[in-house]
Amino acid sequence: MRRKAPEWECELWSYLSECDGTSCPVYGQCQIRLKGGWCISDHKEHLERLLDSTQFHPHNYDFVDHVTPGRIFQLIEKLAQKYLKIAGIRCPPVPTELLTMLGKEEAIEVRELPLKVCSGATWHTEDGWVIYLNAHNTTARQRYTLFHEAFHIASHGATAASSPRETKTRFFCELLADYFSSCVLMPRQWVMEKWAEVEDLDRMAEMFDVPGREMWVKLRTLNLVRHPIPSRKTFVGEQRPLENHSECAGPGRRFTSYS
Repeated sequence: MRRKAPEWECELWSYLSECDGTSCPVYGQCQIRLKGGWCISDHKEHLERLLDSTQFHPHNYDFVDHVTPGRIFQLIEKLAQKYLKIAGIRCPPVPTELLTMLGKEEAIEVRELPLKVCSGATWHTEDGWVIYLNAHNTTARQRYTLFHEAFHIASHGATAASSPRETKTRFFCELLADYFSSCVLMPRQWVMEKWAEVEDLDRMAEMFDVPGREMWVKLRTLNLVRHPIPSRKTFVGEQRPLENHSECAGPGRRFTSYS
């Protein structure tokens, strides 16, 4: 835990320390849920299918019309904003060097491996952290995976290997990591401002250097789009590999080292 962390950040780390990886740690006291709002923990099966899906189907995200981010998600967005502010990053694309701020004074090495189904994984070694990225993925997908795994480092959430079944049971942690990556790479205010300028999904994805699928989801959650936008470039062949840490043995090809 970081020294002299603001109260809201201490609150976040406290929640995460209580999280079992399967459900929201504030489930019992969430005011949004208690007032009848849409709750992630009450829709595990649907969200697990989204995490496990390698194909993108825009209509699967119609539920976001009923979602108001809960407290823990608000804090994660605030954490992403904190890192961007300290680093002085004010416009897209967010440089991957931001990763240096998340290692908590430990080195982070990023390696590529030609993985079969895994998009990425994180390991803690004697020398620091190692993030594995799928060498078959596009740079945009690797960037999204990089900050997904960076959240696990910041929250100490990925220090051991897990099987596909075990990873699935940690779906809430994976949702949090995805949300953090989205908030870092696509801050809501930036997205709203740029969308008002270009109103083009492909250009937005290129501008932020993120997968078209993730940009569409961001636009959808901000209510900037409501229906699938025809785009062969964005959706055809756009897949999100499953999380599967068990196949990440071996040194891999060195990609980048941050310290």
